Amino acid sequence: MKETLSTSYRAILKLALPVSAGTFTQFLVVLTDNFFLSQVSDATLNGAGNAGILYITLAMVGQGLSSFGQILIARRVGEGRTERALVLLRTGLLGMFLIGLSLVAVVQLGLDFGFASVFRDAATGDVFTSFMTVRKWGFLPGFAMLMMYAYFMGTARSKVLMVSMIAVGLVNIVGDALLIDGVWTMGAQGAAWASFFAECTGASILLLAIIRTHRGAFWEKRFLNQEEIWHWFKLALPLVLQLTLTLGTWSMFFFLVEQVGILELKVSHVARNYFMLAFTVSQGVQQTTRTFVSTLLGEQRGTDLPVVLKRLFTVNIIGIVALSHGLFFYPEFLAAPFFDDPEGLQAAGKTLPVIFLAMLIYSASSVMLSAIQGSGHTRTALAIEVSAILIYSFFAFSLTLWWPQPVWRIWWVEFSYFTSMGAGCAWFLLRRDWRSKQI
Repeated sequence: MKETLSTSYRAILKLALPVSAGTFTQFLVVLTDNFFLSQVSDATLNGAGNAGILYITLAMVGQGLSSFGQILIARRVGEGRTERALVLLRTGLLGMFLIGLSLVAVVQLGLDFGFASVFRDAATGDVFTSFMTVRKWGFLPGFAMLMMYAYFMGTARSKVLMVSMIAVGLVNIVGDALLIDGVWTMGAQGAAWASFFAECTGASILLLAIIRTHRGAFWEKRFLNQEEIWHWFKLALPLVLQLTLTLGTWSMFFFLVEQVGILELKVSHVARNYFMLAFTVSQGVQQTTRTFVSTLLGEQRGTDLPVVLKRLFTVNIIGIVALSHGLFFYPEFLAAPFFDDPEGLQAAGKTLPVIFLAMLIYSASSVMLSAIQGSGHTRTALAIEVSAILIYSFFAFSLTLWWPQPVWRIWWVEFSYFTSMGAGCAWFLLRRDWRSKQI
């Protein structure tokens, strides 16, 4: 008899903690990147920072497809059709490779046409171009890693993900120390190469784990048929658009802040570092939410979901407060390594508490949005996200271009985004029958 998914706090933590621990390693990577880059110059930090955000935005194409792959895999496992998980993985890896190659070409085309001219500061634009010239190659190992990540999460096996992410973090940190301003002084390009080598390491570890588990079965030439691929793409497209729009809007935010001033942009990139600290918990809980919702629906256990979602929210908010309370209580201490001037330190000290308060709102809205995605209602999730983005964009333009404000007030835009998203999610979950959708 097939074993059903446990919904206890222990089961939730067993799946979420390895992901959050791995994501915490990624936080350390970003923090280390920015520390080494800030020692070179403000332009190096700002140019590489904006390039990194644009890279992550484009990577949301792969993130969206792999995230829905995770939902499909979890649903098939819940239905007792575990043999389909490996077919989904194999098809996804091939598709991710082709999409990665396409994005490498797109980025190079943008660089050739002088995308960096959008920067007001020419030195920042030069660093942006230098960084992206190398960083674009990360789509290939990075997308493979995303698909294998989806496979392990969809089958509720997350321990290997922590091992992979820790390896990624260690390689990246050592690479930063050696390549940015160490043995080889390569500046922003050194950070880009360190990230590329780290992603290759992470993808290799996950691939070896899959091959070790499935041996010859992994190499079988069995793929989804054309109809199944189209079904995957059609259901994943709203999620791809949602994630791309979300990160694209966030990228736009940093380009808008650059128009206000160099100091404001530097403070914002430091704030982004610590935003990711709170996000480490939320990322693990979001991935766990999608897996639990999809698997439980596959097992015809939709009535268990209200209790499960409350437990997921409880884990999320406790984790966020535990990890990021320093943003509220001792922000200047956390910002001090990045600033040698009182003005920048004071601005960062006023900005970080805003991040903490915004993430408290996000702790609820992120669980609700992930539940909607996990149930297969990706179009609804997209509609909610677009509505929140429109509100966010209005306030972002207002506080940077139309009515320029100090950087800590600019970051108030996060309240508008998370609040509107949470309100939309709550309305749908409370007023609609969202647990009956077949995928």
